[in-house]
Amino acid sequence: MRKLLFFFAIISFLSACSLKSDSFNLSGQIEGLNNQEMILQFVSFKEIVDIDTTTSDELGKYEFEGKLSEPGFYRIAANGKYWMIRLENEKVVYNAKFDDDELKEVVIDKSEKAKAFQDVLNFFIAKQKELNAFGQQYQTLQFSGASLEDLKAVEDQYMAAQKAMTDEVKTRIEASTDPITSIYLMSALQSNEDIAYIKSKLDAYSVDMPNSTYIIEMRENIAQVEAAQAQQAAQAPEASSSLTVGSEAPDFTQKTPQGTDLSLASLKGKVVLLDFWASWCKPCRMENPNVVAAYEKYKSKGFTVLSVSLDKERDAWIAAIAQDKLTWPNHVSDLQFWNNAAAQMYGVQSIPAAFLIDANGIIIGKDLRGDALEAKLKEVIG
Repeated sequence: MRKLLFFFAIISFLSACSLKSDSFNLSGQIEGLNNQEMILQFVSFKEIVDIDTTTSDELGKYEFEGKLSEPGFYRIAANGKYWMIRLENEKVVYNAKFDDDELKEVVIDKSEKAKAFQDVLNFFIAKQKELNAFGQQYQTLQFSGASLEDLKAVEDQYMAAQKAMTDEVKTRIEASTDPITSIYLMSALQSNEDIAYIKSKLDAYSVDMPNSTYIIEMRENIAQVEAAQAQQAAQAPEASSSLTVGSEAPDFTQKTPQGTDLSLASLKGKVVLLDFWASWCKPCRMENPNVVAAYEKYKSKGFTVLSVSLDKERDAWIAAIAQDKLTWPNHVSDLQFWNNAAAQMYGVQSIPAAFLIDANGIIIGKDLRGDALEAKLKEVIG
């Protein structure tokens, strides 16, 4: 009887050991990535950190192994591309194809959490493709001289698709049993109305993950947003009361993407559209074709644009300028998000926001868009 008890005790011990993992093994094949250096990186909302390197063989097969400090979003970077993976100290097999940019042929084995995370990635890829199609349609209509009603119809479709995506994101968060995947989903919630929802979820997740990098970073970001909103709310009445049509536009100076100072006063003598926007602001990106069209039509008549970005990341700001073909030379930002000093000076509480300023520095219009902007420019410039 003692021998049987000892046998069952050993089996129990071995079973317990097999369930507990303090290391990870990530292996698989990326077809078309042959004999290439591969870097495994930890990805947070603020930084990307190299974890390990390996080299694929002649068939694109690879393997990483070691110990991770925490579960999270990781990625394999190689030859100018990367593949995101949800990873912790466990075994994961990840197979992909180098030319499959939409990740339709990714196959994951050994980890249900990694599979669920990949499903979320595919969901976001499909939704972004859908939203981009509306943006392209809007831009095509804009440059073809479509009516304001036609443009508004596409904008309404875009906003409806955006809301549907947000609703599905929340449904997926509620259905998920993995806080890491849920946190990734929550990063797509941009509305101020979602802050309370995100905070409640972070409180729940922090019970089991009190030191999670993602929870710490999201809480820091929320605190910054709330502090900026409180400061803007305190300053807005004074700013908005002074910045009426007919009042003088306050001067300010901020840095261009090249790091040089540019002031509003330096543009005196031109009619200036002071445009507050950001790369992450979808309505701003939808409005950009209108601003581009106005600039192209009236730039030879003394009109220019001063774009003030509420971005935090310089690279995202510069990329959006190029993508939206914002060819005017006047782009500035202090990269302080909602704490942007010029935005606070002008009482900006939502974007896009714009002020039309005449050649003498006097505000002659606010939040003019589309046909309304062109009509005002025609009146002022001719």
